[in-house]
Amino acid sequence: MTWLLTSLRTKLGRTLAGVGAVLAALGLAYLKGRSQARTDAENEQVRRRVDAMKAAKDVRDDVESDPYLADRARKWVRSDDER
Repeated sequence: MTWLLTSLRTKLGRTLAGVGAVLAALGLAYLKGRSQARTDAENEQVRRRVDAMKAAKDVRDDVESDPYLADRARKWVRSDDER
């Protein structure tokens, strides 16, 4: 009888240890996936910000390199007399 109880306790302990290991592995995989998703979102946000900065620089360079921009813009901007 003692042998049976010892055997059951050993098997139960191994089973619980195995279940615990599986749950721990699943928990770690979940946390790693969440962390990776957050990192991917941050990287996407940084990429968009860099793209916006590049576009703004291109526009600024175009405006600064065009000496006749003010002359062409006069037809689109209201003068004080027309208000």
